[in-house]
Amino acid sequence: MPPAQASASPPAASLPHPSSRRRGAWRQRLACVVLVGPALVLYAGFMVVPALLGGCYSLTDWNGWTADATFIGLANFRDLGKDDRFWTAARFTLFETALIVLFFTFGSLVLAVLLDRVTRMKGLIRGLFFYPFVLSMLVSGLLFNYLANYREGAVNLLLRWLGLEAWTQDWMGSPDWVPYFIFALVAWSALGFFTTLYLANLQTVPVELYEAARMDGAGAVRVFTHIQVPLLLPTITTNSVLALITGINLFGQIVVTTEGGPGFRTVTISYYIYQLGVLSNRQGYASAVSVATFFALVVVACIQVSLMRRRTVAL
Repeated sequence: MPPAQASASPPAASLPHPSSRRRGAWRQRLACVVLVGPALVLYAGFMVVPALLGGCYSLTDWNGWTADATFIGLANFRDLGKDDRFWTAARFTLFETALIVLFFTFGSLVLAVLLDRVTRMKGLIRGLFFYPFVLSMLVSGLLFNYLANYREGAVNLLLRWLGLEAWTQDWMGSPDWVPYFIFALVAWSALGFFTTLYLANLQTVPVELYEAARMDGAGAVRVFTHIQVPLLLPTITTNSVLALITGINLFGQIVVTTEGGPGFRTVTISYYIYQLGVLSNRQGYASAVSVATFFALVVVACIQVSLMRRRTVAL
């Protein structure tokens, strides 16, 4: 046998025994179960099982307290189509969601590009934008309640100081202005999170691309549109979907600030589900609203991701 062939085939004694390979594979599986198992159990217990139960309860008239739940089929979903309060809540939720998606997808992108160009005290400046995200929703909501207060709110105090007394009003009690105050609360509290995602992706852009653009005489706008935006498209897709979920799930902001007022003006779908299930003891109907909202959100998110992926492939 030639020397090359002899060296290419190791002796059989050096190969691991099949039983030892099986034991090693079982040890790896056991380690995976030990490390991942508790998280899967918690996720299934607090997310998957309640979701499946909600789907079952949506077909009943369960009130949330008694053990008796009569099966009524799709009656809750038929009532949902004729529920004016649900459609009012859906319109307000979609309006807020549109503002949130546009702002967190594009507004935070521009802010991230500007912060990426900061050279002095950049850690402090970035931290100031991220700090509101660390605050609890209760603190943020109380702060905006103070800002919007008619008598001693900071907004009205500033207007009076500027001599614009005629412009003062109860901002949280005005049907025309309260939707924008809710949006301002969401934008202020979560802007740092979405901006940080863009900043993290900007750090992966090769420096050679910026140097080549400068050598070609490209300005900041052309660098943004031809280098940064195409490379940030995966993060843009992620942020747009996260912003969509944030808008659809608006709840804590409403509870802390307006509680659905004035009237029924700021009731979102999530808050309406809370009113139905907790305050009105209509758990079956509330579950039907949740299921319908979930499937609508999945359809919209799939369309959104599909459009963004087509854009990524085209570039």
